[in-house]
Amino acid sequence: MKARLVSATGLLLLLAAPMCLAQSAMTCPTLPVGTALHWERSGSGSLLICKALDAQGAQAFGVMLTSKAPDKPSGAREEKGVIDGHQARWYHAQIANRPDAQTRLAVIELDNDRYAQIWIDAPNQAALETSMATVRNLQFGPNRPVADTHGVD
Repeated sequence: MKARLVSATGLLLLLAAPMCLAQSAMTCPTLPVGTALHWERSGSGSLLICKALDAQGAQAFGVMLTSKAPDKPSGAREEKGVIDGHQARWYHAQIANRPDAQTRLAVIELDNDRYAQIWIDAPNQAALETSMATVRNLQFGPNRPVADTHGVD
């Protein structure tokens, strides 16, 4: 009887381990040291949405983490970059009711079939540059170094 109980407990632990690993993989990236932003998290299952908010609650940028590759915008201008050591392509997007907004969208493939879609909807060029500088220094994995962005086309 005791052997069956130990076996059943071991089986439950083996079944629960992948779920715990999947849940631990779905965390918001680490914000750079010294930033005054914090994360607001939402989502469930294989989707996590992280919104970087300032002290007043204004969103600086957002990150969607998923196990499926998000669609990339078609026909949008793009520029190259690096985010946490991953090659990124920033796409310029436009919002119909806010033509002056500075909007960018990036999709990057992370480790183990994880994807991040990052969006910035800034009110002006200065806010866009600040948000992009912060995003370049996000860390998506534990103990990862901040990406070196020198020498990127």
